[in-house]
Amino acid sequence: MSQQPQSASPDQALDRLRRREEVLEICFWYRGEGFGEVFTAGALRPFLNTPGAEVEAALGELVAAGQMQALAQGYAFTDAGRRQAGRMFAESFVDFQRPAHGECEGDCCGDEDHDHDHAPHQQTA
Repeated sequence: MSQQPQSASPDQALDRLRRREEVLEICFWYRGEGFGEVFTAGALRPFLNTPGAEVEAALGELVAAGQMQALAQGYAFTDAGRRQAGRMFAESFVDFQRPAHGECEGDCCGDEDHDHDHAPHQQTA
């Protein structure tokens, strides 16, 4: 009985896509926190729930996609990769950037005809 060549199942392909996106977002966060502009699987691994070999594979796939470039010391964003990572990062955290229930947006407290009720703001002396 001969084995058939294995191709990626839809689930495996989706897992690889998720992993690439997660690595891209972590790299964006990593850079934004001032940890550096060059990424390695070892440096990213503590922030991911993914084996190092899979992080390395995702970085290689991001190079093939034109979102990262391979350097002697690791990987760095291409301009397109940095823009894509920024969009994805912002989309992932958009819900955390909205006001909480009962909080006002913008200058609504100065606007007398706002359409919601809330407790008055406490003034401190």
